[in-house]
Amino acid sequence: MKMNGSVEKMLKDVVKGAGSARPELQCAHFENGAVVVTDSHRLIRINKLAPKDLKLDINLVDFSFPKVNYPQTDQLIPKNFETTFKLNKYEVVKILPALRAMNRGFMRAVKLVIDGSKLQISQVDKETGNAQTLSLVVEGFKGKKKEISCVPQYLYEALSALAKFPDTRVRWIEVKINSDLTPFLLSIRNIEYLLVPVKVF
Repeated sequence: MKMNGSVEKMLKDVVKGAGSARPELQCAHFENGAVVVTDSHRLIRINKLAPKDLKLDINLVDFSFPKVNYPQTDQLIPKNFETTFKLNKYEVVKILPALRAMNRGFMRAVKLVIDGSKLQISQVDKETGNAQTLSLVVEGFKGKKKEISCVPQYLYEALSALAKFPDTRVRWIEVKINSDLTPFLLSIRNIEYLLVPVKVF
């Protein structure tokens, strides 16, 4: 099955982190008209991408069609959120190089602080104490101020994939959050990108 190049890259960026120990997570799972990939730290669901009666798994490493028990993912994306807002995708593109330059890895989390007017993405170097902060104006803010931490590489790949969405009629990336311990959602049109936060001590 041939997929759009940008969609295929987005899905592959997730499954490449799964490794061969869990071959089911190297797959894109098609069901109910949607395709899902996850590496257990993040999840992408693209709705209305395939026929509703299609149910199969495609290994994105070797493009085989293995028989695997794909994990149940339908319940992972919350239906309701405490805080929602929008980011202009063209403004997001401007900060991507700086976000990519931030230190990566699970021990190098970035902190997101969201209030009614802005989103701040910051990282503190524990050795020097120096901080780097990026700021984005938010639109349509509803809910409470939130603070949440996540892996910078995952945040960069999510924002990069969504901000470069080719449809020029779509300007906004929607962000939905509940708490610093529950997955948060970034979405644009029919693409939902779920990230699991990390706890910083």
